[in-house]
Amino acid sequence: MPGMRIKVRDRAARRKRRIVIGIPVAMALAAVGGLAFADVAPPSTPVSGAPPSTSTPVGGAAPAPVSAAVTAPTMMSSSTLAANISVTTVKLGSAFSFLSPSTNGIPTWTRTVTAVAPNGTLEVAWQAANSIHVTPVDRNLQRRGPDVVINGAREVGGLVAFNNGFTLLTRVADHNRMGETAAALIRVANGRLVFVVKLTGSSSRDSSPALNGQLAWNGSQYTAYFTVHGTSGSSSGRWGDKMVLVGGSGQVLPGGWEWGCRGDVGRSLSSGSTSYGTCYDDGGSGSSTSSSVEQMTNGKGSQVVALSARGPVTYKKSSLTWSVNPRWKTDQVVLVFLNGSHWKQANSVVLTGDQSTQNLNVHMAPYGRNAMLVTWDAYRNGQYAGTHFRLVDSQGRFLTVDLVLTIHVSGNIVVLGNGDLAWAFVQQTPASYHRGGSWPTTTHLFLARLRVSLSGTSSSPTSSPTMSPSPSVSVSPMPSLTAGGAPGTSASMPTPSSSTNAGSHW
Repeated sequence: MPGMRIKVRDRAARRKRRIVIGIPVAMALAAVGGLAFADVAPPSTPVSGAPPSTSTPVGGAAPAPVSAAVTAPTMMSSSTLAANISVTTVKLGSAFSFLSPSTNGIPTWTRTVTAVAPNGTLEVAWQAANSIHVTPVDRNLQRRGPDVVINGAREVGGLVAFNNGFTLLTRVADHNRMGETAAALIRVANGRLVFVVKLTGSSSRDSSPALNGQLAWNGSQYTAYFTVHGTSGSSSGRWGDKMVLVGGSGQVLPGGWEWGCRGDVGRSLSSGSTSYGTCYDDGGSGSSTSSSVEQMTNGKGSQVVALSARGPVTYKKSSLTWSVNPRWKTDQVVLVFLNGSHWKQANSVVLTGDQSTQNLNVHMAPYGRNAMLVTWDAYRNGQYAGTHFRLVDSQGRFLTVDLVLTIHVSGNIVVLGNGDLAWAFVQQTPASYHRGGSWPTTTHLFLARLRVSLSGTSSSPTSSPTMSPSPSVSVSPMPSLTAGGAPGTSASMPTPSSSTNAGSHW
């Protein structure tokens, strides 16, 4: 394949930048097994020892109601989830450092982002040493071509997939007095660079050394939402959130905000014709430690946000920020149901209740039309104790007991064209992190598919979506998870299969 180098003129820096799009060599695909799981009965009471709220609403705002999740009238077996999970493996052409430092002393999974194109194919973005790789995947989670590699890009902040390519929210080198990177939006179509738009810089007096970002597309414009760091003026050294609207051709549009809310627990971005950003703050150190959290629309039309927090949402501090009242010693899983114009009403449902367990890395996705899949990682005494998978209904009531797996979720969970769910992960656990002063790497990325089946639960009376062919599943006894999970039965394993796709560098 002939070589290709694309030069991009950076007018702000008054110099030329080069972004090379390359294709790694000798890609292979193989099957993976070895999932261990256990069933854990969900708690029926709030977090133990939680003191009453002491927050005082500002400006007369009414406090938000809080409740502990309860069991729905009819539950389905969690073994249904296990039997419907299949896994494939993508061999990577570069090393992927799958763990990153965090502020709570427990390393976080380096974020991968998966996006589904209108034609049903997928793109998976992940971080290499000094570049972002975007791996193309077909409807059956099989590699359909070589990676696109964007050199010099750091951090996957968001991804939108198209039939002819993708748009990536990332960070690139910049000239500012802090020596920090700039947020940038990069569009690639048909293997060629279409635009690179810097979203921070000298004119806005900000930088973005850590995105913790999200990216939405409504068919005509992008909404990029990410962390900023002030570089001069009254905001110098301060942290904040920024929202930028960008047109389909790369032009920055009116709207958004230069300096938004403070949210040290997290922030979320709704999708649709108009995207809204919301922050969740418990009075901690500000958005320098904020993480991107997921938001979706449930079957009743409410916006639902999944948080890892030390308390429930209690009242709205401002038009952009909800207050979180820290009541517990450890992070618990909290679903926040937002209603009303610009989400002026909220109700928190607490899913977990053991203060000896730290619950992190929370994700969720719609499961059929009336249910949601919620996942999180559990840690006890700083040790990984498995990843929990639970189905809840549109009110947060339990539809299954927890399925605890030794696999996890490294980024977002996407909905495939037939309603199935898919996500990327690595097979390693955090127990081996930061040995010898260096972070571990892997050359294999795993793609999980959960076939959606709603049989056995009257709480979600919709019929099962029509299924397209997916990797077959056979029953194979596996040992139960012992590191923090309760004893259980055996998990179903994917039948081994493999394919190979080789590429060459441009």
